[in-house]
Amino acid sequence: MMTESDMREVVQLLQSLIQIPSITGHEQQIAHYLKDYLESCGFKSRVNTYNTVIGVLDLGEGPTVLLDGHIDTVPANPEEWSHPPHGGLIDHDCIYGRGASDMKGALAAMIIAGKCLAREKKVKGKIVITGTSWEEYFEGYTLGKALDGLAQEGIKPDYVIIGEASELNLKRGQRGRTRVIVDVKGKASHSAHPESGINAVYKAQRLITALQACPLPEDPFLGKHIIELIGIESWPNPVDSVVPYHCRVTYDLRLLPGESKASVLQEFVAIIQQVQATDPEFEADVRLAGGEVMTHEGVAEWVEALPPAWVFPADAPFLQTAEQALRAIGLTPAVTRYDFCTNGSYSAGIAHIPTLGFGPGKETSAHTVDESLAIDDLQQACAGYIAIARALLGA
Repeated sequence: MMTESDMREVVQLLQSLIQIPSITGHEQQIAHYLKDYLESCGFKSRVNTYNTVIGVLDLGEGPTVLLDGHIDTVPANPEEWSHPPHGGLIDHDCIYGRGASDMKGALAAMIIAGKCLAREKKVKGKIVITGTSWEEYFEGYTLGKALDGLAQEGIKPDYVIIGEASELNLKRGQRGRTRVIVDVKGKASHSAHPESGINAVYKAQRLITALQACPLPEDPFLGKHIIELIGIESWPNPVDSVVPYHCRVTYDLRLLPGESKASVLQEFVAIIQQVQATDPEFEADVRLAGGEVMTHEGVAEWVEALPPAWVFPADAPFLQTAEQALRAIGLTPAVTRYDFCTNGSYSAGIAHIPTLGFGPGKETSAHTVDESLAIDDLQQACAGYIAIARALLGA
């Protein structure tokens, strides 16, 4: 059970975490702070090369439950906020600051939940907490690395709880995502003589129109497969009196179960071929976007971003167990989906570990100015993690 002291501590811990800036790629300070905090709560903890903190609480023979919360945040411009984004201030029973709901609040609740379970000594098994890095750029990548490290220690989670904001509801799936870059080629000429060139922007416009007309599948639970234009660039840049010889269009895709790199690229290749059939001058290359993850040793790793979709049936036993545990403490969770992407893309979509989402706050509060989290939601989430962990560990 949570005591009044636990309720105060989870609030103070969230305030402390907000006060440590941790923009993606700069998580080292908060990771080491959490390492020490987890050790004070009885966990054996370490920080790996990706600045992900991993804590293991061994309570004897039994299943293993992993609770995951990412420690990185998007930036915040203090001039836009009515409360300092790294202040962790309390106003009208809410804690304000970058990461309050996305997702330092969930991580604070997970840690205090683990501390309570260690004190009770009523459950058997292992509780693992991961504070993962780089999630805002590459969902699931560093959770996968943490799971690899745990496997080398002989630890394989039986269940994973993702703490992304869910309004204290249970999430049993999400769409995947990727970004696709199409480079459309043209031919430069003086803009006073456009007939001598090939305007790459006009050519890209044909691709954009064709993609807009493309019928898209829909999953009855997860929703639509989405192909959304999010960026257009042209060269030369800066612009001059030159017909653009290169145009790059970037799309954000939301993926349904079963979609892969091959299927995504083929989808675009088919549209390119469709345009070429009516315009022999049309020429384009397509690829998935990616980026670099930097380890704390300064080693860069290239990541091609394609976290997959995942979904579990509503009658999956572990979901029913979690729902019953939450209802037993007075919560009334709906069982629904995430609309954004989470680290569950790795635990469920790649590693196929039974995974659910449960966390305080609203999805729509992520990345917003004056991001905040209600103290009551934070404390209820902590009680919820205790209840779910107890139930999954068989207590």
